[in-house]
Amino acid sequence: MIDLSDLGWCVFGARGGGKSWLVKHILDSTSDHLVYDPLDDHAGYRHYLPDDRESSDELSDLVTAVVIPTRPSLFVVEEANKYIQPKPSRLPRGIGDLMDFGRHWGCSVGFVARRPVQFHSDIVELSNVLFFYQLTGKNDYLYMEGLHQGLGDAVRNLRKYEFVSLTAGRDIEVHNPVEPPRHPVHT
Repeated sequence: MIDLSDLGWCVFGARGGGKSWLVKHILDSTSDHLVYDPLDDHAGYRHYLPDDRESSDELSDLVTAVVIPTRPSLFVVEEANKYIQPKPSRLPRGIGDLMDFGRHWGCSVGFVARRPVQFHSDIVELSNVLFFYQLTGKNDYLYMEGLHQGLGDAVRNLRKYEFVSLTAGRDIEVHNPVEPPRHPVHT
């Protein structure tokens, strides 16, 4: 089991690469979780299905009305790049508070997106742990190399369902595929 207690983290990778299984593996670590699930990938887990899969406001409303007041030990945003745009945009309402105070509240906060270049760099650079499944695009490669020399090469050389973690901005580790989750439906 991967321990992400009180940490901020992100998962990146191409469609069908293994991101959802890793997230389910992480969700299996606690029953006190909530996942923002626009593609309905997490049946069997405590998840919120948005009415509008394109609405940043709906995510912000959930964070301010439910996540911050109840402070689950784990909150995950799937397809996060749809709601949290790259800089120079501001972080959506509530997301900045989760990044600032999540660890003080005992809340692990995770974001899942396909490509790091399409995601807000503040969240990436402030996360304690980054997970990468195979990405082969030149812009993603350059971005990963900018985070840590050798990260882009490590991610390019992964086999299917393997992933790399970057911890504390300096420690690269290659991981074997995760075990099947408790609820493998819709992955």
